[in-house]
Amino acid sequence: MKWIITIALCLFAFSLKAQDQLQFNQVNHTVNTNVRYKLYPTFNVWTFIKLDTRKGDLTQVHFSIDEEEAEVYLGAPPKIIDEKDAVNGQFELYPTSNSWTFLLLDQIDGDVYHIQWHQNRDNRAVIKIKYAAFK
Repeated sequence: MKWIITIALCLFAFSLKAQDQLQFNQVNHTVNTNVRYKLYPTFNVWTFIKLDTRKGDLTQVHFSIDEEEAEVYLGAPPKIIDEKDAVNGQFELYPTSNSWTFLLLDQIDGDVYHIQWHQNRDNRAVIKIKYAAFK
């Protein structure tokens, strides 16, 4: 009897991991330079991340059936992009296997940013990942 329960629990855990991997692989990374804004799914069914592909600005989009909906500012890369030099498609967002983390790539300069989204404002961040040469 114990081995049946053990097998059932293992199969359940495997199905949850497979479901997470499906969500992780759902983002289509086809670059469309005609599009200024893109929505990216998160592991939270009520939250998406909206990206301004021209400037890198990020917002969390919360939707609900019976609660207040909102779009809240998440952050932006700490670089100043002159409007005349800005182009659609400069920034692209990539999911990670961490539910709360994305990577933001500046496709022109090659800079990478750690994007931490969260329901709590104090747990949100946009941090540049520094380049380090390994010896």
